[in-house]
Amino acid sequence: MARSKSIVVSASAIVFGALAVALSILAYEKRIKTEEVGVTSKVCNYPFSPSFALGIIAALALLVEQLIISGGIGCFCCGGTKCPTNCCGITSLIVYILSWLSFLIAFMGLIATAILNNHHYLANKYPRSDTESGCKTGKENLFLGAAVWCVFTVGLGLISYALFSAGARRDRSHQRDGYLANEQGNVAMGQTQVQAK
Repeated sequence: MARSKSIVVSASAIVFGALAVALSILAYEKRIKTEEVGVTSKVCNYPFSPSFALGIIAALALLVEQLIISGGIGCFCCGGTKCPTNCCGITSLIVYILSWLSFLIAFMGLIATAILNNHHYLANKYPRSDTESGCKTGKENLFLGAAVWCVFTVGLGLISYALFSAGARRDRSHQRDGYLANEQGNVAMGQTQVQAK
């Protein structure tokens, strides 16, 4: 039961994480390029690009991935989940915090880059052509940086979940072994009663 849950959580996180990375790279490919911007009487005409929508969907896919990992872990000791007290549990908590920090960087990077590459934003920000460099475009290279941070987020989340699961299994086995040893001690300590004739 626990193993099948572990497989479902890990597989789901990998699927949504891979989707976030793929959409980030696709958003970079579909970005508004400088040579695509038309100029009429020094007014920049920015074409429509799906990079905005792709960036937002990538951010949402990454959010779902992070929530799947958090749900699998049980939000670390909240909601009645017993926290593993061994080294795996402590290491898992540290990696879990790092995965959330990585997630925040990737999520904000995807949202910001999507906004910076929206044709409405660019038309308002850079309405007229600069004679030296022409019409400017957004910081589209940030899509690739966000894709790298998505990979870090997914990797750290999976490591955290694996460590948490290993720590929880180890705690359960120690509790079981302690219970069996206690039961055996009780049996060994028991005294037989012989009735006097």
